[in-house]
Amino acid sequence: MGVLKEAARSVLMAPRKKEYNKRLSDLCNSYDLYLRQQEEELRNKARGECKYTVEVCPLEEGIRNGSADILLFAGKDGVLSPTAEWEIAKAFEDNPKAALLYPDEDTVFAPKTEWEVLQKKGVPLSRRSNPRLKPVYSPETLISYFYFGNVLAVKKEALKEFDYIGGESLYDFALRNIKNFSEENCIHLPVTLYSAFREEGAWPHAFDEGDSLKKADILKSIGMEVSFEKNAFSPEYYSEEDKNRRYPVYPAGGRSLSVIIPSKDNPEVLIRCIESLKISGQPIAVQVIVVDNGSNDENRKKVEEAAERLGFEYYYEKEEFNYSRMNNRGVSHANGELLLFLNDDMEMLSPDALSRMAGQFSLDDVGAVGAKLLYPDSSTIQHIGITNAVDGPVHKFIGKDDTEHMDYFRNRFVHNCIGATGACLMVRSADFETVGGFREDLRIAYNDVDLCFRILELGKHCVIRPDVIFYHYESLSRGADHMSEEKLQRLYKERKMLYTFHPDFYHKDPYEGMAAAGGAELSFDTENSFLKKKPEAECPRLTKTDYHKYPEGIIVHFDRIEKEEFLRCEGEEFYVIQGYHVVPMIDNMRFSFRMVFEGNGGFYEMPMPGYLRMNLEGGYPGATNLKLSGFCNFVTKSELPAGTYKIGIFADDCLKKLYLYQRTGQELEIETE
Repeated sequence: MGVLKEAARSVLMAPRKKEYNKRLSDLCNSYDLYLRQQEEELRNKARGECKYTVEVCPLEEGIRNGSADILLFAGKDGVLSPTAEWEIAKAFEDNPKAALLYPDEDTVFAPKTEWEVLQKKGVPLSRRSNPRLKPVYSPETLISYFYFGNVLAVKKEALKEFDYIGGESLYDFALRNIKNFSEENCIHLPVTLYSAFREEGAWPHAFDEGDSLKKADILKSIGMEVSFEKNAFSPEYYSEEDKNRRYPVYPAGGRSLSVIIPSKDNPEVLIRCIESLKISGQPIAVQVIVVDNGSNDENRKKVEEAAERLGFEYYYEKEEFNYSRMNNRGVSHANGELLLFLNDDMEMLSPDALSRMAGQFSLDDVGAVGAKLLYPDSSTIQHIGITNAVDGPVHKFIGKDDTEHMDYFRNRFVHNCIGATGACLMVRSADFETVGGFREDLRIAYNDVDLCFRILELGKHCVIRPDVIFYHYESLSRGADHMSEEKLQRLYKERKMLYTFHPDFYHKDPYEGMAAAGGAELSFDTENSFLKKKPEAECPRLTKTDYHKYPEGIIVHFDRIEKEEFLRCEGEEFYVIQGYHVVPMIDNMRFSFRMVFEGNGGFYEMPMPGYLRMNLEGGYPGATNLKLSGFCNFVTKSELPAGTYKIGIFADDCLKKLYLYQRTGQELEIETE
């Protein structure tokens, strides 16, 4: 009987298993889909004419004898795309001020014996992986390592503006000319035009970190005062290689710094923070300002006594919490050339943190500096820069283990990014005044990101220094933002304000590679573009099914339920419902899911094809096959009548007549025209 039952089960599961595995394969190999679409577009475009000629050549030979308009330097261990020369020539034609250009690249893993064959016959798309999506021009990242990679194109007529000493590597050439580069003449081409060969097991993104002493000599030869030094504080979990790693350090002597710390009813935490700064031992003049928006009498007295003992300034005024206003008030009392905005729940671990951060401002292009923040007594990352995802700005690598090396060693190397958290953010006083300080309409969230965006808009860069380490006892002052529906709605409102102020940053992160904007879950999921009209079968449709009769039993989490404020689907406004679902203690592959909208006197349902949520696997004991438990549905205004709809999730088991319907308690409001 058991054998027959298992055979019947296999027959019933076969169609669902095939459908599930195909969907999973398509999403996991979404880079292949992305490449196919890109290759087709490039081949069609490359039929057009271009006024520039391109020559592939070694560096020294090209500089001395190159005759083409564009000199293209490509690594030997790899292959250029068939359309690379045309695409690069066209990019220079479209950007007449460009002098230097670098495209994206990816990796082909193969035994070294196959490399020559791959170079002659070309590389199948299915062999390409590990896309290396490069940032816009990032000078501090370039000082850390040669992120330009294996392919670089230079306009021949622009070479006379650059310095070159015979026999240099491309990296030496780039460092020697770093003062000649700018975002205008050094551009990133967000198209994958080169595939680097790597043997199986090799680091997929080889890069040239360069000899630190040689780098120092080159940079000093062009007038940059810099030394390369080890961490003054290295966590115990660092490997010997990490402990011996050297970081660019710039002179900070003679600078003055004002540290602004908002605080309320956290005297012990605040005092620990200020004591950790070791103000008297710093090579720069440090002024500490504490702004209190209404501690009780007992705590106020404790802070006043600590202020007298530790020598910081204390300003007390009862008012509703407004992070932006409190910091602006602190700045009104500041006299430093630099400003450090610091949460009261921070503890400085690196004894030279303030001087390393302050020294970074000896570079004129630097407008903001952040640090590495860890959760207390751990190697778990809380912050190492901000990235722009589909659901707004998020902390890069939050919750990841710092013992690992991630994303081109970004948790080890100094690098540029789109912003840094206001929990530890240093800026110039002059720049802060120029942009108008913190925007007080953003009372609690995204005010730090807004400040960084405005500094970027001045033409300056944000820098993260992973060699500067703090513990962050996060959100002691006001609690986590996801704790209540009220706070969640406030986040949505303030995120909308942020992108209303900065529409050019919406769904874009120029420091992450343009195709990666949208976050790790959806990087190459071209199906999730929101800009293409859905097939009719995927639209909400009225159904006669009465979902009230089905039992509950599904775990549902929503990341966002909101009207898309900045994008349109073929010119039409739409609403986004994103999150994940799990049926506990069972194989989730057995189920097909539908999203249900209850309102206007009936039920409307639409399919949920499943999106990758790889992090769920293993997170719910007994529940298996959770990799496709994500959902990201969108509804245009024309698809549902205006009104309020209760959202539910329906699950249909393919093995037996088991139906579940989870009433989520969440609603979707479709506005009238």
